[in-house]
Amino acid sequence: MLIQTSRFGEIEVEENQIITFPSGLVGFSEDRRFVIREDDAAAPFLWLQSFDNNGLAFVMIEPHVSVSNYELEVTQEHLKKLDAKNINELRVFVLVTMAKEMKNVTINLQGPLLFNLEKRLGLQFIIADGRYSTRHLLFGDKLMDSNQDKPTSNTEKEQ
Repeated sequence: MLIQTSRFGEIEVEENQIITFPSGLVGFSEDRRFVIREDDAAAPFLWLQSFDNNGLAFVMIEPHVSVSNYELEVTQEHLKKLDAKNINELRVFVLVTMAKEMKNVTINLQGPLLFNLEKRLGLQFIIADGRYSTRHLLFGDKLMDSNQDKPTSNTEKEQ
């Protein structure tokens, strides 16, 4: 079937590509059906395009691209909502907030998205223990590491 989107124009979507979020997303509880759009030129970023709202699309990425020690506590309740037997059946993504400069792009580590792609189910949940931020710099650690190696002025070199 064809759907109209504000970002991609008209796109072809097969029924088996539609992922349902029974509870919706935080702040978008009415929007429950989405399609994952891949674009090789934008890898490792993906788009989560609403099936029913042509103007609603989110950029997402796997969290390990930015944070190597990202951990989730997936409960039996999460598995049940996603019709999964174990965590190996799931994929994890986080939403990206784009910015004018790449160094200011952030990811929402506090509200990850879990997908059971085989069953076409999705779930967003909140990690409320304070470990993670909704605005974690995508390249924060890598930019800070590379900047520590380079002095920014002659004054720093002399000190």
